[in-house]
Amino acid sequence: MAHVEEASALSGNVTTQFARFVFPSVFGLLAVSSAGVIDAIFVGNFVGSIALASVNLTTPLLALVFGVILMISLGGAVAAGKFLGENNYDDASNTYTKTCITLTIVMILLSVVVLCMPAKIVSALGAMGETIALSAEYVWVIAWFFPAFGYAVWLSQFTRADGRPVLSFLGLLVMTLTNIIFDYTLIAWLEWGLTGAALATGLSFLSAALYLLAFYRQPQADLKLIRPYGPWMDVLRSSYNGFSEFVNEASSGLILLMFNWILMTQIGALGVAAFTIVDYVIYFGILVFYGVSEGLVPLISVNFGGRKPDRIVRFVLLAAGLNVLTGIVVIACLFLWPVNMISMFLKDDESDIIALAVSIIAIIWPMFLFNGANIAVSAYFTGMQCARQSATIAILRSLVLPVALILLFWKQYGFMGAFYALPISEAITFCVAVFLLKSRLPRHILR
Repeated sequence: MAHVEEASALSGNVTTQFARFVFPSVFGLLAVSSAGVIDAIFVGNFVGSIALASVNLTTPLLALVFGVILMISLGGAVAAGKFLGENNYDDASNTYTKTCITLTIVMILLSVVVLCMPAKIVSALGAMGETIALSAEYVWVIAWFFPAFGYAVWLSQFTRADGRPVLSFLGLLVMTLTNIIFDYTLIAWLEWGLTGAALATGLSFLSAALYLLAFYRQPQADLKLIRPYGPWMDVLRSSYNGFSEFVNEASSGLILLMFNWILMTQIGALGVAAFTIVDYVIYFGILVFYGVSEGLVPLISVNFGGRKPDRIVRFVLLAAGLNVLTGIVVIACLFLWPVNMISMFLKDDESDIIALAVSIIAIIWPMFLFNGANIAVSAYFTGMQCARQSATIAILRSLVLPVALILLFWKQYGFMGAFYALPISEAITFCVAVFLLKSRLPRHILR
């Protein structure tokens, strides 16, 4: 029963519990990331670099959608995790149900908006010339699956809060395997182009949602869909706590939009293709940090409910240490094998794109010295329901500093200078995160 799992999170060996929650989360997100990378490899090799750039131009829209999903689902899961730590299973199930209903309504509304005007939306995202039709084709198909995106993430987050991180990982693994199968079938074999790529992504999320939903139809699940009760303002409050995750996702889309616009106007679609590949490479590393943070949040929220400040500190130190170590490994890979990693996404005759991508990597690598620690601290604040501090870190590193510095450096040093904004933003945010952490340690919050 999940009661035993929650008791382990409250009293079991800290290192063992950290590994039990964090490693499935990391491996699950890496599995999803691998699926995204394989998507790009199939599109780049079987459809072409212009098609790859067209998919990248839609990423800010998808980042916005996933930002909304994470804000609602992670915020609800944190609230439910605190209830579970207090052995309050009725309110936990009530939160689970209200989150599901809210996500359903919001995702349907977003789907309708995109389906009604795909060409206008991708044009606003920076698509020009032949990329307009390709980008519109992709978003029109994938918009049908927005509810499936919501259900997959919602179930994955609450599965971790319910004390079942391995089950959450298996759901993400199902998503990865089905995505690879559909990619090969629809893109390489049937040659359906970007329609096939969008279908592969949508069907993989649907598969993960159905797999996880099967568990919650079983009697041993503590979280159940019930008739909701009480004020719906609870959803708004929990979503506010998840606002930092929305900022992380949505603002990353905005930063990508800015770079895409700069490259599209100054170099063209080939410049966007180069940055697309770099984005996939760095995102694979950053996803480890997010995996650690997603595993950390339920541990903190349950121990917050159980009033265990010393355990919370030890969990956070383990998370920050693992993220810093991961950052060092990523930097080593970027130095040792940049051309090898980039070449996977392209045909052999795309040497100009490879050279530009390598130049971008040479500028942005220092960001991995700081962003892992920043993400870990933000996750700590989310788990402790310190929404303002978590949002401050997220807004600084993902929105305010990058936007300001991109514009400043672009004007001063040209389009390549704009990429220096990424590592400098992370370094400044790290200093702010340390300052905020000193005044909001667990012993201060739980005294």
